[in-house]
Amino acid sequence: CARALSMASVEALFEQLQVILDEDVPNHEEALPIINAILAKDEDDADALQCKLVCLIQLRRFEEALATVRSKPAAAKQCAFEKAYILYRLNRHAESLDTIEEVFKAGAKDDQNIRLELLRAQVLYRLGRYDESAVAYAEIEDEETDPAELYVNQSAALCAAGNPDEAVDVVGKAVEELGDTADIAYNRACAIIAKGDMEGALQALDEAEELFMQEAEEQQLSPEEVSDGRIVFGVQRGFVRQRLGQLDGAQEAYEEALRLKPTEGEVAAVASNNLFALRGKDTSLFDSAKKAKALNLDEQVEDKLTVEQRRVFALNRCLLSLYTNKLKECQAGLVKLEKELVGSEVPS
Repeated sequence: CARALSMASVEALFEQLQVILDEDVPNHEEALPIINAILAKDEDDADALQCKLVCLIQLRRFEEALATVRSKPAAAKQCAFEKAYILYRLNRHAESLDTIEEVFKAGAKDDQNIRLELLRAQVLYRLGRYDESAVAYAEIEDEETDPAELYVNQSAALCAAGNPDEAVDVVGKAVEELGDTADIAYNRACAIIAKGDMEGALQALDEAEELFMQEAEEQQLSPEEVSDGRIVFGVQRGFVRQRLGQLDGAQEAYEEALRLKPTEGEVAAVASNNLFALRGKDTSLFDSAKKAKALNLDEQVEDKLTVEQRRVFALNRCLLSLYTNKLKECQAGLVKLEKELVGSEVPS
């Protein structure tokens, strides 16, 4: 098979590759040897390199993808989006942003631009530059991008930036233009929470969950998908009840969410963090440690949290170490917190 690939012309190899990639479920692993055969004949073939990067991204082989794009600088000029996205997925956000900005500074105009603008807005959010992220989302004009998604992301960035009133305005504009959806209504609830209107937030969460149930029926989601999708509403409702001093209701909401094992890691993490904050040292330390096991976040989950959430998680991990007499672990955690999360409220 390898000998046959080496003897085939580049045109014939691209034809084989097209057949694989046109399948309903492309076999990206099967495509790679064909792409490698093309690159062996012409290492500067930008189309082949782009195909290889897409395959590696789909296979989640991000380190290999980064090594590949860096090994072929001439062809990689056409693959700025793929390079930036790979760096983003590796949580190397500053490098990802630098890659995007280089393209924009060069004044290049091509079909990569909208994708790069969308990625730039998301990278700015991950870097904690929420005001800039909100502006970036507001400036994107693209008929193929879901406008509801842009409004939702802009609203989330404004909330994270501490501008909940502006976030509510953005959500209101979205409803006027597009009608209400579960995602839009959920973000409205989050903005109302950020404003401190907890009673209003409970009502908004009920409305958002009702919309979700309507959409789930229209989309014919399975009972398991419906159950999983509802967990986030329960966790947010628990947070609101916690803020209202309804601690039993809050605890019940968090424990129910963890029992259901949400597929979204950040939802389980938030539920565990809030439950730990609720119970803290006033309960069985073993039980508290067990319930708070999701405080030990993997990198992908932690990356989805806001800067402020990461500060709270890090501090709670330190408190958990303190409560369980792991003093060296606590001290190391505090040192790391002060270095990595400048501006946190941890005493120096």
